[in-house]
Amino acid sequence: MNPKIKDFIKKYHLLSLSVVEADSDTLEVYSASCYYAFDEANLSLLFKSAQDSKHIQLCALNPKVAVIIAKDSKNLGRIQGLQIKTFFKRATLQQKNLYYARFPFAKLGNGEIFALEILWAKYTDNKLLLSEKLTFMRKK
Repeated sequence: MNPKIKDFIKKYHLLSLSVVEADSDTLEVYSASCYYAFDEANLSLLFKSAQDSKHIQLCALNPKVAVIIAKDSKNLGRIQGLQIKTFFKRATLQQKNLYYARFPFAKLGNGEIFALEILWAKYTDNKLLLSEKLTFMRKK
């Protein structure tokens, strides 16, 4: 993964995830925002949420999850962000420890730690004036 992408992920702490909500009649998308910690060794985003929340239930049914991490700016030249395709998993003990190291206050609340393994990412940074976006694809 390009160091610019890693640095961007490490700099922020809030992601928005979108999951598919499919039933027999419709195909809908459901979104949620979560604090995250970056597991750089495993290229995963770690977050905590309630097991019975709608987005976790949908992630379990449809583990391919889309994620956005973006810097908020009205200035076109300062737009930065990542579009990410991930795979939802339960976090390992090591990943749980990583998350709590970043957010120790989270130990006080209920919920579980989950991991979003980064499969693909596209990084946009308008201040770099790149003709092409930086992309990452996990090797199989």
